[in-house]
Amino acid sequence: MKISGWFFRSIIVSFIVILSGSGIYAGSPDEKHTPPDEQRKSRYHIGLSAGETTYFGDLKNNNLKAPFYYRYGIQLNAERDVFTASRLCVNLFYGNILGDEKTESRALNFKTTMVSPQLGLSFNFLHWANQGKLREHFSCWLFAGAEAIFFTVTGDLKNNNGKTYYYWNDGTIRDLPQNYDNTSTAAIISRDNTFETSYRNLDIDNIGKPKQFALGIPLGLSAECRFKNGIAIRIGAVYHYTFSDYLDNITSKSIGVRKGKAGTDKFIYSSLGIFYSLPAYRKKCCLTSRHNN
Repeated sequence: MKISGWFFRSIIVSFIVILSGSGIYAGSPDEKHTPPDEQRKSRYHIGLSAGETTYFGDLKNNNLKAPFYYRYGIQLNAERDVFTASRLCVNLFYGNILGDEKTESRALNFKTTMVSPQLGLSFNFLHWANQGKLREHFSCWLFAGAEAIFFTVTGDLKNNNGKTYYYWNDGTIRDLPQNYDNTSTAAIISRDNTFETSYRNLDIDNIGKPKQFALGIPLGLSAECRFKNGIAIRIGAVYHYTFSDYLDNITSKSIGVRKGKAGTDKFIYSSLGIFYSLPAYRKKCCLTSRHNN
C-alpha cells in the first residue's frame, strides 16, 4: 500500500482515539464532583512541528549532496492531561531519512519515506522545580511510546535520461562500466538526486520483497515556552529505535560490498513546533454568582 494511503488513514485513527478519550473523560465522576474553580482551563493540546531527520544505520553517510527537503520531517501532536504533569499523546510523524556513502569500495544511497502513528506518555519533570512563573511559562517533557512505521525505500541509480550510474576509480560517474574497452566512449554524467528506483522491486540481494512495515520505540526530550492565549513554542528531538534493518535497504544478508552489519536502523527527528491549548471549561462559579444577584 502507498505511503499516502497510510498517512490519511493514520490521521483518521489518531483523531478517533483523541475524540474517544475526550468523551470518556467528560463523563467521569471526578469531573462532576470537582468544584468549577478547581477545574483546569485546558486539558487538551494540539501541535504541529517541522524539522530535520538524522539517520543511523549501515551506511557511513559521507556523501550527502541532496537538498535538505529530502531529509525533513513533520509531526502532528494531540495531547491530553491525564495525571499531574503527565499527558497522553497521540502523534503522527511523516518524513524522510536519507543515506549516501561514497568510498573506494562502494557507492550506495537511499531515501526512505515513512509515516508513523505513535502512542505514548509525556512527563513534565520541570513541574516540581518551581512554584512560580517558571512552572507557569516553562516545561521540559520526557516522552516515551510505541509506534508503527510504514515506509518505502528508493535509490538514485539512474539520471533523468535513464542512464545508470557507474562509479569509476578516478572519482567520476559514467554511463558505462569501467573496463579497458570503453575508456574513450564512456561519457561522464552527474547524479540528479532523484530517487527514482524502488529497491523493493529491484531485489538486489535476492531476498525477495522485504516488509515495508516496522515497529519502533520513540524516545523524546523537549523544552516548551508558553505564552498567553494558550500558545506555546516547543523545541526538541525524538530518537526512533526501530526493530527493522530494512529502512536503508542494507542488511547483514546483503550480497558482496553491499553487506551491512548486524543490528537495526535508527534515526533522530529534531524539530521546532507551535502548540495550542484548547480551553475546556467556563468558570461556572461566576455565572452562578451573577444569576443569584
